[in-house]
This record gives sequence, structure tokens and C-alpha cells, in this order.
Amino acid sequence: MHRTGCACPTRNFHNRPAAPPIPILPTCGICRSRRRESFPESRSLHCPPGPFLTPQFAEDRRMTRADRTARRTSRGPNLMALIVSTAVVGYVYLNTDPVISGTEPAADAQAVIGPPELSLPPVPVSPVSLPASKEAAEGDAEAVTAAAPIDPNVLTGRWAMLFNVMLLKNGCERFEKVNDYRATLYKQERIGGELGEGQTTQLKVRHEPFSVYMKWLTGDRGRQLIYVDGQNDGNMLIQLGGVKGRLLGVLQIDPNGAQSKKESRYPITGAGLLNMARKILQHRERDLANNCEGVHCEVHDDQMLNDRPCYLFVTTYDSPDYSETYRKSMLYVDKELSLPVCVRNYTWAVDADPEKLDEQTLIEFYSYSDIETGIELADPDFDAGNRKYRMRR
Repeated sequence: MHRTGCACPTRNFHNRPAAPPIPILPTCGICRSRRRESFPESRSLHCPPGPFLTPQFAEDRRMTRADRTARRTSRGPNLMALIVSTAVVGYVYLNTDPVISGTEPAADAQAVIGPPELSLPPVPVSPVSLPASKEAAEGDAEAVTAAAPIDPNVLTGRWAMLFNVMLLKNGCERFEKVNDYRATLYKQERIGGELGEGQTTQLKVRHEPFSVYMKWLTGDRGRQLIYVDGQNDGNMLIQLGGVKGRLLGVLQIDPNGAQSKKESRYPITGAGLLNMARKILQHRERDLANNCEGVHCEVHDDQMLNDRPCYLFVTTYDSPDYSETYRKSMLYVDKELSLPVCVRNYTWAVDADPEKLDEQTLIEFYSYSDIETGIELADPDFDAGNRKYRMRR
């Protein structure tokens, strides 16, 4: 037990004086904090010395609150702007030509886009509509021949046909010794009765093994095609341009299938200068074998195409009995290469406008420019895994 008068705090608890009451401090109308007048340092934490509210202080506080509110309300528009920016960047990425910067050859930037400019000499008048019979066709041809003036600078008839065959044979024999080449190809074709838009492509060709790489510069820009004889089960590897190509990746398509025939008159196995020369040579040799019956040929010298000297051969047929598909052919043969570098073929028409006959009956238009030979193409140039092509497999 504790004795009376013990110094123990417990014993003297009830004898201690009562604590002074806690003063109620005034409240700041701005920061809502208690202000202690006796502690100036506490005032500096919230309110300026002197009166609790001054006009300038209140205005500053209101501005601070407005800034906080603006930051909170601006988060929504900022997020929307970020989403829109991401979508735009994604769209540009998907539609950008899939070539790594700095790896594209200089020929791509310097390629001639569009058809070549042709300065055509006067040509023989062709029948506007289909002749009623073979005899009528021969009569029309005799009338045209009789009316046409004789130009001593123009070689005509069988001699012109023989000269054409001689040039093409010589060019094929020489070009067969070329391992590879690069060129710009312009192509326009009529498929299913409809004349399509012209397309410009970059072309790489290797003769052994026969390999082709194509890249579209117009039309489906960015589309790429690879074909190598004996690889990919005989199929072409195609990546479409733009978004479709990025999403679908590389497609394997039969070069002789229905899908290919919807987009081209000839399979990829017949692409290139050498194959085109051989195809034309077959037609000319057939005409010679038929003793040039129903066909007329003339050659014009001193012609220019893409700043290169050429011969122009104009071949016309009297009726479909002599050529089922072609009514007229205009062929430019490069004098140095002895190869066809441009050909425009026209088909038959019924009741065509005489002033727009060629325009309405154009069926094929092929032109080669920027031809570079001996560039030593290798397997990676015809490989879909080539990093420069960025083809998704």
C-alpha cells in the first residue's frame, strides 16, 4: 500500500491541477487550416502574415484551383489525341512502301513512270471494221496499196518481214548469253474486254535458273512478286501493297491459275525481254511461212524511244482469217540490243470510230526502259526472306 504523502504519480493523480482549456483557433477561409497567432512559423505554412484574406492572395488561390481543374479535365482530350496519333502512325506504316530506307536502288527513284512518248510516222490505213469475207479483205488491201505513196526510205513487204526476223534472231542469240538484267517495265492490257490502267514496275530477271522479281511503282504501289523456276512448288510469291499486304503477308499463287489470268494476259514464266522477243518471232515466222498472205509489214528507220535509236516495224493484217487476235502491231526494236523494247498491239473491232480506232482497240502495250545488264543478281535478289524486301512470310 502506498502511504499518504507518497510522491507516486498514481497516488497524486487526483490532486494535480486541471489542464488549461485548448483554445479554439480561427480558421483560414482559404486553406481551411487553424492559425496560431502565437506561432508565426505556422502562419507561413498556409497564410501570409497580417490579415487572413487579401484580394491578391485569394486570386492566387483561385488560379491554383483552376489550374488543377484544367489539368484534370484535359486528360480526356489528351488521351483522345494520343489515340488519334497512334491510329495515324499505324495507317502510314501499313500503307508505306515496304522498303528499308537507304536500301532501295537508285534506279527506283529514277525510273520512268508511265508510258513512253511515241513519235509515230504515218502508217498504212487499217480496215475500220471486220471485212465481210477474205476476198473483200484482199480487195481493200489492194486499194490501200494503190493509194499509198511509195517512200524510198521505208522498207515494205516481204523484205521488211525478213529484216524483222533477222534482227530478232540476232538479238535473241546475243541476249541468251546475258546472265541477268534490271529494267523498268510499263504494261497495259485488255482483259475480259476491259482495258486496264497502265502499271509501272521495277523488274529483275535472271535467265538461269529463270527468276523474276517485280515491284509495283504505280497501281497497287508496293506490291512485290517473286518467281523462281523449280521453287515454291512452281508458284509465285506475291505480297500485295498497302494494308492488305501487311495483313495477309506473302501469298502463293499458281502462275497459270484463274487468279493470275484475271490480272495478266501472260503468265510470269513468259516475262522479260527474251521471252517477248521469242513470242514475236513466232508470229513473224508464221507470217513468212504463209508467204506473207494477208499481212503487210513496213519498217521505219531513225526512230527514237527513251532517247535510244530504234527501228519501228508496223505490221497490219487484212482480216481475222490471217490473225485471229491482232489487227495491227507496232514494234520498236532497239538498234544496239536487236531486241523489242516497246510493242503496241491492236485487236479487231466492229463499227469502231475511225478517228479513235487504235484507242478503242488497244489490247497490249509493253515498254522496257532503263535496261541494265550484267548486274550480277544472286539468290537473295529472288528470296522473299531478303531483308530489303520486308515481305511477311
